[in-house]
Amino acid sequence: MNRIHRTVTVLLLTTLVVAYGVTAGAFPNVRTMWKEKLEQPAPDFVLQDVDGNQVRLADYKGKVILLDFTTTWCPYCRQIRPYLEKIHDRYAKKGLVLLSIYIQESQRKVASFTKKNKVPYQVLLDENASVAQLYGVVGVPTLILIDKKGLIKCKQCRSVDMLLEDMF
Repeated sequence: MNRIHRTVTVLLLTTLVVAYGVTAGAFPNVRTMWKEKLEQPAPDFVLQDVDGNQVRLADYKGKVILLDFTTTWCPYCRQIRPYLEKIHDRYAKKGLVLLSIYIQESQRKVASFTKKNKVPYQVLLDENASVAQLYGVVGVPTLILIDKKGLIKCKQCRSVDMLLEDMF
């Protein structure tokens, strides 16, 4: 392993550890909460999008919803964005609602980031991390899949494709 590769690896691992530690430290009881919430009704919330419009989860009742808890600074979040774009392109016409929820970041920063990166799905702001806490998010990215009945079907989903194929 060359010196540059080793340095990049150490920086990425440090970023992940710090991100996990900061998020987990902010939400001390989430480890027990998230197992309890699977197959439970998804908690409703209201957040603003980057244009200042209020978005309520309940507005999408009867739809399959994929929540993507993320940040602008997370390297892994950036890596999975093309995957999420493919999911969005494939299933939006079938009724999938993809909500990307940026945790503890300003509207200006998120709006600039999502415009620059041409994010094609809806972007919401969870500036005080209240929704992340409500859903037991302990690190980013966290994907949560909600079925048409409003039940949480998957948390920390790694391969949403197969689940979505079954739902549609």
